[in-house]
Amino acid sequence: PRPKMFGGSQLFASQAIAFGDSPAKSAAAETPSKRARVDEKESCLPVTIRAMEMALAQRASTGEDALKFYGSEPSTLILVAAVESVVRQGASLEMTLNDATGRMKARFFVTEAAADLDRIVPGRYVSAFGSVRAAPVVHFAMSGVRVVESADEVSYHMIEVAHAAVRLRKDQNKVEAPKRAVEAAERFLTPEKLPS
Repeated sequence: PRPKMFGGSQLFASQAIAFGDSPAKSAAAETPSKRARVDEKESCLPVTIRAMEMALAQRASTGEDALKFYGSEPSTLILVAAVESVVRQGASLEMTLNDATGRMKARFFVTEAAADLDRIVPGRYVSAFGSVRAAPVVHFAMSGVRVVESADEVSYHMIEVAHAAVRLRKDQNKVEAPKRAVEAAERFLTPEKLPS
């Protein structure tokens, strides 16, 4: 028999070992029946300022380190809001943002000369992505920011926020619903202890 040009799973087995996997792991990963279903985590989540405030309050009350939105821990938040004030400093922009659900300070560190930053003035809407920071004060640390070109972007963002919140709450309820059903069944099926 002639050897195959791409002779099955052994061709890449040595490369898998070079990256730290064992041959057994590599073979198991290629078997469709043994492949575990991997749920995608929300890494980028559209939010409102009110949602950020609620997540901060929840973190403060539970004492957790992670900032959770509807049970998930996104790495990046997307915000569309109106600029109320702008302070331009040497390497940063500090602004106050308002999206009709709340008001929050925001900071953007300028890493390159961007002409679009001159268009960020009070009264304009911006679309920004970044994360919430609590030190030195609560603020939105923007990794990127741009001026909104159309009023439709504001509406679309609010629709995306609502859709993401409903989807994440639905996923959270799928996990909590069976737990509640088991607790209810245990209360119903467990006989009460009679006084002696």
